[in-house]
Amino acid sequence: MESQTLFLNEWEKDGLEAIKEAFRLTDKALAEFDILLASYSRDAFSGEAFVLFRQDNALYEVNASHDSGICMDGQWEPEETLLKALEFRLEKGRLGLSTEGDNLFANELRFLLAELRASGFN
Repeated sequence: MESQTLFLNEWEKDGLEAIKEAFRLTDKALAEFDILLASYSRDAFSGEAFVLFRQDNALYEVNASHDSGICMDGQWEPEETLLKALEFRLEKGRLGLSTEGDNLFANELRFLLAELRASGFN
């Protein structure tokens, strides 16, 4: 599973282990779904995380942040989402962009969503 996942930014090196540590999750909690993209970016004072995963025939996302430390304990709250909603937020909003407008994971997410759509995923 991990080899198919896009781990980006601060999570690029440690992948799934870093997600488990940040959210205080167990292997059992993560076994039920397939993580597609996970990004964590931080500066000296704060950090933001985005995780997109598939479970059965549905997509879910987790958005979390913190002001200090690297723990997002208690913020693992998956919300069901749609390809169309993610595409809209990429094109009309700021999903995947830093406050300065730099790419955090927007380009990678666009590519992933295009692959999902091409494979017949709605």
